[in-house]
Amino acid sequence: MKCIGEFLEHDKYNAYGRIAIIENKEAILNVFGFKNGKWLDLWDIDPRVLTLFYRSYEEELDWFIVVYDYPAFCIDNDVKEAIIWHEIGHIDHPVPQQQISIDSEIHCDSLAIKNGHKEGIRKILNLTMKMAKTLNHEILTQMTLERQMKLPV
Repeated sequence: MKCIGEFLEHDKYNAYGRIAIIENKEAILNVFGFKNGKWLDLWDIDPRVLTLFYRSYEEELDWFIVVYDYPAFCIDNDVKEAIIWHEIGHIDHPVPQQQISIDSEIHCDSLAIKNGHKEGIRKILNLTMKMAKTLNHEILTQMTLERQMKLPV
């Protein structure tokens, strides 16, 4: 089920168009390869790091960010804002579906940091590293490590 969590503030994000945050558990689970949400609990994965960013084909929106659990997404405002700014970074630094681009991810992290969310990015990368190690995912571990090394001191 899709549920609109919020429309992002026009004044704050206007340069990037009209953006909404949508909760869609099924889409997140499907894209990230989980059969159901119980796997997130079993692997102790924080669902806030599982987000998607898409161009909208609906007239009232330009973009939307898809999250697994909107209330959980909003718990830590610094993490929430860092994710929002990181996802917005994909407008200028897209990553084609089913591909990986460490350069794009680093550019998107930089946009979040530039907008005052260095600590949020640090938290996200720590959660992502925890997930990578739990899943024993070598590529995700390497990418996350490289992103962590690019964080300003």
